Amino acid sequence: MIPFRAAGRSETGLVRSQNEDSMLLDDETGLWVVFDGMGGHQNGATASRMAAHAFAEVRLPEDFDSAIEGFASTIHQVNAEIAEAAEANGGGTMGTTAVGLIMRGREFAAGWVGDSRAYIMRRGGLFQLTVDHTHVQDLIDEGILTPADAIGHPMSHVLTRALGVAPQVQVDIIKDEVEPGDRFLLCSDGLSGPVTDAEIRDLLHAEHPQAAVDALIERAYARGAPDNVTAVVIEIGAF
Repeated sequence: MIPFRAAGRSETGLVRSQNEDSMLLDDETGLWVVFDGMGGHQNGATASRMAAHAFAEVRLPEDFDSAIEGFASTIHQVNAEIAEAAEANGGGTMGTTAVGLIMRGREFAAGWVGDSRAYIMRRGGLFQLTVDHTHVQDLIDEGILTPADAIGHPMSHVLTRALGVAPQVQVDIIKDEVEPGDRFLLCSDGLSGPVTDAEIRDLLHAEHPQAAVDALIERAYARGAPDNVTAVVIEIGAF
């Protein structure tokens, strides 16, 4: 595997009473995933932890395309398991977002459902790899809203896709090759909401991934941390 360093951290924030986010860092197999639970306190926490546990139990194949298929299959499995758990619990909303990074040699893939995001910082520039599965993003895509109008929109957190809320779920995948010095960020919207892209880019320049993670979360706290906040940073070394 290409040399890399990875770090992650998840915090409750300053407003919520419980952390409904979860994360998985599997450096050995080259898989990192962030989950943001939804459905209120216990339901959201249960859904995100179910998803993290399912991915921890699955060893994705070494082959790159097979690993992507395994990632998507696990998403579909978790979708069904959360839906069954919600029904057994008397119904009600229970779901989670998911955003993951898979690395195999020089190839990487980001897969996601919901509005948790994956970014790449390459050659000093920050690029968002994912597209939010939200009602507001749909309005932007349709030309009804501009990105500037979307900031602070009252429906910005209304998801159009999540695990556990529908019988079937579509997973979006983007794949490419890494370059030396690339830095990836996976995060819940508790980070990408209060912290701007420009700030994310600047804070990702920290010397070590753990320092970048800490700086990002501290900035979210400085902005009031209205939601749970999770960040995972993976840095690609020289090769």
